[in-house]
Amino acid sequence: MKKILLPLVFFTGFVIKSNSQASSKAKTSFAEKKLAATDPSIENVFPAAGFVGLGTITPGAPLEIKRGAGNTNKKNFLLKLSNEWAASGQNEPSIMFSNGNSTDPKNISYWSIGARVSGDNTLKTPQSFKISYKAPTDLVEKDFFTVDSYEGRVKIGDVQTQYDGYKLYVEQGILTEKVKVAVKDSKDWYDNVFETDYHLLSINKLAQYINENKHLPDMPSTKTVMTEGLDLGKMNGLLLKKVEELTLYLIHMQKELDETKAQVEKLKEKK
Repeated sequence: MKKILLPLVFFTGFVIKSNSQASSKAKTSFAEKKLAATDPSIENVFPAAGFVGLGTITPGAPLEIKRGAGNTNKKNFLLKLSNEWAASGQNEPSIMFSNGNSTDPKNISYWSIGARVSGDNTLKTPQSFKISYKAPTDLVEKDFFTVDSYEGRVKIGDVQTQYDGYKLYVEQGILTEKVKVAVKDSKDWYDNVFETDYHLLSINKLAQYINENKHLPDMPSTKTVMTEGLDLGKMNGLLLKKVEELTLYLIHMQKELDETKAQVEKLKEKK
């Protein structure tokens, strides 16, 4: 089931192809401009050679579409791509950007932008907007970027998206210079550890918990992380909590050490 690729072929019947020869040809003939100037009803120009204008008589590209939007908040649709729906088809009108090499199928490569606007009854595919690429050595094109109609989920690469509660799904990983994680609930940031009424486990109970569970209290186990993943915001909050608790343990130990030193000094004075 191949999706329908429209290499910029419109319902007017014209195929617009951009190359060095097209750019060197006359854009719009003088006769056409003169005719359009004398007849205000003429909005489009379709020269035998040159640039095509829809809504303009002076196109500046192989195809230029122009229409006044007017004083309105509605979308100004300038181009509509559609194909007839088929129960077993992918119903995906698309635009192809090709290298133009049609002499050998092995040399054909292209990018495509398409929208699967109605899904299908065979593969049960979701409605989605896609950017795909086919390399000369590929048998089929690969979807590199997808936005689906289910809550606007964004997919980069070949990755499963059957997990609710997320908007971005990325294959392999993300390389970035900066990540900022918003904390929705102040309870996920543990400044309360330093409140006077905070309950801190005794060292003995902490040791008992670690011996039984093989991880710190409040921290997820390896099994949980492997099955459910890791929430960066909550995990950073938990790590802060453990650092703060560790600080309290050190403060308490220092107090005990100071008290022990003071007792030792008193014993020395009595001798």
